[in-house]
Amino acid sequence: MKNKYKDVYPPYLPWHYFMFLRVRKGYRQYATRRGERAARKTGPQGIVPDGEGFFVEDDNGFVPNPVDHINRSAIWMDEDLARPDIQAIVNNIDRIKTELTAKDLKYTATAASFVPRMYTEYSEKKNAWENAWCYRYSEAKPGEKILDIGGASTAFNFFLASQGCKVSIIDNDWNNCGIIYNTNYVGQKMGWDIRAYDLEGGRPLPFPDGYFDRIFSICVIEHLTSEARRGLMKELGRVLRPGGTASFSTDYDHGREVLIFDKGLRFAYREKFENDVIKPSGMSLYGNTELIDAFPEQNFLGAFFLKK
Repeated sequence: MKNKYKDVYPPYLPWHYFMFLRVRKGYRQYATRRGERAARKTGPQGIVPDGEGFFVEDDNGFVPNPVDHINRSAIWMDEDLARPDIQAIVNNIDRIKTELTAKDLKYTATAASFVPRMYTEYSEKKNAWENAWCYRYSEAKPGEKILDIGGASTAFNFFLASQGCKVSIIDNDWNNCGIIYNTNYVGQKMGWDIRAYDLEGGRPLPFPDGYFDRIFSICVIEHLTSEARRGLMKELGRVLRPGGTASFSTDYDHGREVLIFDKGLRFAYREKFENDVIKPSGMSLYGNTELIDAFPEQNFLGAFFLKK
């Protein structure tokens, strides 16, 4: 593989797979640009408005930390990461990163990329919070069957596999950098029970009803259209066993241009959150039902849990 690609793709990626990714990247870029041009002419199509927002307001810019809430915003990220139980999970995931690096095996940054510049201190900090928080309250146990949405080649999923879980991942490798192949390659080299499937979001999942004990989705569902999101949530409710939990994180970016996709998901837009996420799944919020969101002019990151 040419040197200019050495930080973009895993070095052990087969040539034929590399060429497949290059062709698919070109096609996807063309289709995306065409959709964006159309949206600029006619306006965004099929975008569900955010609706009325319900934000916690404080004249002094202070929002008390509801320490008993597991469904929560990352407003209190620093406090959460300082907790011994959360820090222990972060340290265990970091140990997996160190182990993989020592063996010249790849894992992705938060942006689903292998490129070194994507590993920024702040993005990795946010990712550490959402990974550790979602795992802490997922009730996941060794030996359980785990489904992850959109997390191929993440250190988090390699951590789950290292804990003795059977991990299945659905991803479409939107960056076309080989994360599906890399997941399966690393799993084989490490002797882990982990497999990634190349599948677009919103499509029927290739698993039987009630197959999984736990589901994870780290900052993925907000990047889908409402239609695809609702279809995915219905499928997640189908493949999760009764009593199983589904753990999610989502973000909301004020700077994201609304063309093909919206700005994301946040707790303050509760009606959209209910209609796009909770109702289609057939599941219920697990833990606190009060979802605190503040500072409407700022971006948002939050984690929440559903139970079947």
